[in-house]
Amino acid sequence: MSDDSYDTGYDHGYWQTPGHVVAAGIGLSFLDIVAVAMRFAARKSQRQPLKADDWLLVPATLLTLGIGISMTYGVSKQALAYPYVIPPDAPEDILAAASEQISIEGGIQWAYTLMLPLALGCTKASFLFFYRRIFAVDRMGKTSMLLIGMIVLIGMWSLGFFLTFLFLCRLDFWALWTTARAIIDHCISDTNPNFSLAITDVITDVVILVIPIPLIWRLNLTLSKKIAVTAVFLFGAITVAASLTRLVLTAQILTVGYTDDVDPILLVTSFIYWGMVESGVAIFVACLPTLWIYSKGSSWTPLVKVARSFANSSLSSLRLLTTRKSKESIRIDNSFDTQYIRKRSVSTPSDSRSVNIQRAQSNDVNSAQQTYPLKDIKVAQA
Repeated sequence: MSDDSYDTGYDHGYWQTPGHVVAAGIGLSFLDIVAVAMRFAARKSQRQPLKADDWLLVPATLLTLGIGISMTYGVSKQALAYPYVIPPDAPEDILAAASEQISIEGGIQWAYTLMLPLALGCTKASFLFFYRRIFAVDRMGKTSMLLIGMIVLIGMWSLGFFLTFLFLCRLDFWALWTTARAIIDHCISDTNPNFSLAITDVITDVVILVIPIPLIWRLNLTLSKKIAVTAVFLFGAITVAASLTRLVLTAQILTVGYTDDVDPILLVTSFIYWGMVESGVAIFVACLPTLWIYSKGSSWTPLVKVARSFANSSLSSLRLLTTRKSKESIRIDNSFDTQYIRKRSVSTPSDSRSVNIQRAQSNDVNSAQQTYPLKDIKVAQA
């Protein structure tokens, strides 16, 4: 059946053609692998240790690669980027028609919905750990606590959507790769979860993009250097643009939904294509700051030193203030003790003979001395 027999609910785009789908699946996967490999090479060349911000991009890249492979496989089986072919023995309810094409498409879509939130979550966490590597000099400071809180939030966000899509049909997993009617009858509608994922994805991207800007402008740098460093971190705006594009198209796709006059294959193709674009672009953008600095023959060490100097100066000021207050309290105590001792010495007669009795305290390093008149001491007779 030709693609004119169905309507996708919006204009056909290049993202529904086999060539563009395969190009996105292979091209973005290859780009991410190269970018992450160069990032690791840059760390080694700069003699910097590999930390969480680097390692998190490994599972993100593998998950994105999995999406790309599934896209390519789907096109090879004509389960993606090709019009839906109604089987000859299809019932009157087209949504209840079963075929190999719709079965493969259902499996690919389910795998995609499981891999995407995990890939995006790892990439977002990589950005946050990268900020923590540079700006969080004091591991118990406000900046570090803010970033840790965001990392935990992103982890919960990613895991929450993964579990939601995993049990979308409860335990009736078979319904996901049989027919559209089985999905409608046995599964929870994926409209709200997918739309919620797209919206919160954009929101978290914007927050992650904004976080480093005030931290940069607090540093003791010249105006030109502040602008240059800010521009490097604003590479993340590309990720925001990709997630925003996916949000708009996801809203259009989910508005159409599964109906008799909509091609389910092309609908899902559009859905998966833009998710692949966002995840692939996000990983590449996460590597850009490190690669950009490395291409300039420099490293993040000077910026880290400036941040450390700023944090140390703040801590030194706080410690100095605390020390001064402590000294003042000690000076008052010494004054009180001195007056007390003088008062005791004046009240004692000068011609009286006295004996010093020294008592050592087991829990104190100092010994206490008290003066007693000789007449008050009774000496035992032998």
